[in-house]
Amino acid sequence: MKAQSGLTLIEVLIAVVVLAIGLLGIAGLQSAALSNNLIAYQYTQASTLAQATIERMRANRQGVLEGAYLLEAAAGPPSAPVNCASAACSPAQQAKWDLANIYAQLLPAPAPGPVTANLQNGPRGMLPGGRLSITCVGGCTDTDLRIVTIYWDVNRNNAAGTACTSGRDQLRCLRLGYIP
Repeated sequence: MKAQSGLTLIEVLIAVVVLAIGLLGIAGLQSAALSNNLIAYQYTQASTLAQATIERMRANRQGVLEGAYLLEAAAGPPSAPVNCASAACSPAQQAKWDLANIYAQLLPAPAPGPVTANLQNGPRGMLPGGRLSITCVGGCTDTDLRIVTIYWDVNRNNAAGTACTSGRDQLRCLRLGYIP
């Protein structure tokens, strides 16, 4: 019998192709895992900021009842006219101070203003394109639900929509409710 030649070479080539396809699949899974891990991290940061906002509102119930915490997403970063860390403040002033501190964590650099040097230090730019809104469901009475919404640009494509849908032009959002 005559021995066959070249069969082993073809088997090796097929094995290399199968291995290459498998490695490409693993690389794709790794990329997807990293992307999903980043989104999960961003949701954690948004949840932390929303909870911190609610805790500040809980500590200043009178400011909540006066509507001092209401903020639209398009309003931009609020300024704090008084440094409430070292001075006695009214409930409305405390609310502005609290909102400025939360926004200071959302933005990569403090918003310009006379008191920003006194804002509490902490992580900056936690969420790309971060925004905050606080709205009322109902007439903003003592028992109406307040919705704290944290927005961010998950795709980093300068999205600006605040509808909280999955469109590329929409900001991702996380909402938490609070009843004073």
